[in-house]
Amino acid sequence: MRVTQSNLPHELEDVYILESGMYYFFKDFIISEVNEGVLFNWEMGADLIELAYNHYGPDAEVSYISNRVNQYSTVPQDWLKFFNKNHQIKRFAIVTYTEIGIVNVMLEKIFFKSKLKRFDNLYEAVHWVTDQTEINKSQTA
Repeated sequence: MRVTQSNLPHELEDVYILESGMYYFFKDFIISEVNEGVLFNWEMGADLIELAYNHYGPDAEVSYISNRVNQYSTVPQDWLKFFNKNHQIKRFAIVTYTEIGIVNVMLEKIFFKSKLKRFDNLYEAVHWVTDQTEINKSQTA
């Protein structure tokens, strides 16, 4: 299910259309829908990071949901570049709809250093991200 087909009860703050895909910015999380056939690499990730810093600020605790509605490839080792530059994602949810998507998530887990969880549908991913955000806020209050 694409974001545009959902009825997410969360307030959408902005949408960014890049060559690599569509990026939906909500209050505490981003949902990505990368375009079909893209090889998502560090340069594309850096563009998204810049947008996120401009939107949320460099110290914001933002979660990321990768809604994999299209078939595309990632460069899993590029997560090492992400973490070596001290970037952070509070939570990372991946929504997969195919068997190969599940295998790709297992590979990405090898390189990803924060919380990563796989889901079968977008609503479950959003629910997990928002619940975890609320739990974190209540623990720091």
